[in-house]
Amino acid sequence: MMKTLQLFLWVISFFAYTACSSGTKKDESTHKQDKSEDTEHQVKSDNNANAHWEYSGEAGPEKWADLCPAYASCSGERQSPIDLSSSIGDRTEVTLERTYNCISGIEFLNNGHSIQVNVTGDKPNTLTVNNQVFELKQFHFHCPSEHTLDGVAFAGEAHFVHVAENGEISVMGVFIKEGAENEYLSHIIPFIPENTGDKSEITDEICPGKVFTANDKYFIYEGSLTTPPCTEGVNWFVRRDYIEASAEQIEALKKAMPAHNARPVQPVNDREFGKLDE
Repeated sequence: MMKTLQLFLWVISFFAYTACSSGTKKDESTHKQDKSEDTEHQVKSDNNANAHWEYSGEAGPEKWADLCPAYASCSGERQSPIDLSSSIGDRTEVTLERTYNCISGIEFLNNGHSIQVNVTGDKPNTLTVNNQVFELKQFHFHCPSEHTLDGVAFAGEAHFVHVAENGEISVMGVFIKEGAENEYLSHIIPFIPENTGDKSEITDEICPGKVFTANDKYFIYEGSLTTPPCTEGVNWFVRRDYIEASAEQIEALKKAMPAHNARPVQPVNDREFGKLDE
């Protein structure tokens, strides 16, 4: 199931935008750039423009595949997110190993669709899948969760995005349930950039490894990016147990993002699933 996929490096971020044809009209027209930018620009109809997308309305998920040719994969057969079943019994022989380090002084970005922490540093945070090394590039948040479990969504979901040298992507999804205050999030939330396009620096030291435990178990399947261009071939590891966050922490995450920034679950089709014990 873990195929080697030749993906371009520009899909490192779940929220990067590809250049799309703007049509065949002869007149000049004004196009708004993506929400993460704060200016407008004039483009000719035969030039490339960023195809604007949203989580609702005319540029919502049901329309993504029609917004431009580069987003055609959004109507593919192996899309994410999906509804996961607690009754999945098949186990997989995939091996998984995390090597995470504590980091500080990293960038926090509000890109208009989510709030995203870009991970940098001298000591890379890595995920090794079947002896292939993926480096943690960023993590971001969705409220409510994008994946569901037995048809039920959680209050939120964090996505930890890893990229291999050949461009292949592996994402670890973590459900967030309302409950006790989360110590990891307590070092992130004070630095949230609240307005679209804003950036901040997280001066507190954060340790991504604290989100996980040595005995974690995962749902594993092959899917896609959950935002345009919806590139398929993404290796998904969704943690079967949730983490807790206080109502105030969840509200702080939601306040900085669009309402309901979660793509609806997609058809499973003929995909295989597995359970994985780390």
